[in-house]
Amino acid sequence: MPWFEYKAARADGEIVQGRLEAVDRQALARRLQAEGQTPIQIREPGIAAAAPTRLALGFGPRRLRGRDIDYLTLQLATLLRAGLPLDKALDTMGRLADHPALKELIENLGRDIRRGSSLSQAMEEQPGTFDRFYLNMVRAGEATGALDMALERLAEFKGRARELRDSILSSLLYPAILIVLAVVAVAVMLAFVVPRFTEMFTEAGRELPLLTQVVVAAGAFVQHWWWAMLLAVAGLGYWLRQEWRDPVKREGWDARLLRLPLAGGLIAKIEAGRFTRTLGTLLKNGVTLLTAMDIAKEIVSNRVIARGLAQAAARVRQGEGLSRPLLDAAVLPPLTTQLLKVGEETGRLEHMLEQLADIYEREVRTDIARLLTLAEPVIILMIAGFITLIILSVVLAVIETNDLAF
Repeated sequence: MPWFEYKAARADGEIVQGRLEAVDRQALARRLQAEGQTPIQIREPGIAAAAPTRLALGFGPRRLRGRDIDYLTLQLATLLRAGLPLDKALDTMGRLADHPALKELIENLGRDIRRGSSLSQAMEEQPGTFDRFYLNMVRAGEATGALDMALERLAEFKGRARELRDSILSSLLYPAILIVLAVVAVAVMLAFVVPRFTEMFTEAGRELPLLTQVVVAAGAFVQHWWWAMLLAVAGLGYWLRQEWRDPVKREGWDARLLRLPLAGGLIAKIEAGRFTRTLGTLLKNGVTLLTAMDIAKEIVSNRVIARGLAQAAARVRQGEGLSRPLLDAAVLPPLTTQLLKVGEETGRLEHMLEQLADIYEREVRTDIARLLTLAEPVIILMIAGFITLIILSVVLAVIETNDLAF
């Protein structure tokens, strides 16, 4: 059996560490829990621990990131679930933290707790660190006396959101690399390869074929005006950024994106998954529907959908249910309102929201995989088409030169 190194917390808050033999990590965790210890870290010797710190490259101290807050949340939930008081749990985490910014944050929270503040109040005193969703989840956990459970749900929510985001970015990485390589390859051929061949062919004194002239002209343009092309791309990026910052123009762009044949449905599912996951998590943790609606609609990034959800929230505030206002807003997929109506009728709204979020997250992964399956051959065919045109232009020039020689 393999050996594992571990760190664990005792009931009195003391941190112990050691080395034990076990079948796997789960078996060792169960053994430690049976001995009254809460496992904090288990790893094989020689393998780096899964800590939130990253390599510092000499550019000064690194700021806290989302993964650091997720790590803090999960660790605090684990220690509270083990029965440690909040102040001792924070002291324990402070001793374990090896990231300076994270250590400072934990010490600030612990200091405010010892002065009589609640955890949510202490977190609110750290500007820009904890968002409104996070703070309301903690407040609800404090109000219900289930802070450890609230933090566990927070960690689960953040983990699911990060997993979905990483999955989308990983799926888009390969097509992005293909496109960049294609642009670079075509630009190099036009700017350096084609002119070398055409210089030799034009010495024969005969006019080049039309296709060769077009390719040569494109190569000359790339060679002499590459800086203008880069400026145009940078200008386009700046213009799009300004458009995106203007609320009115941003809403127009969001509306156009939703009308796109394939991407529009995918965007709607992504936003529906965010909304239902956030709303379900808040309701399950004891946050009122009105407050949960106000927070959940802020998670949505598409302005058209957010405006529709705001209108639905206003009707909910007037005493209506949830499914009918969402149906009239018509900004979420029809499945959302149908299942929410069932959830309201059966009294299992929170459960139905979580089920909807699971459905949409699965569909988003499937749709992205399907789109990329269609996009990859198209990109490859476009690359092949451009390179074929360039090669054909050279071949035609060679044929013309050979005809001239005979």
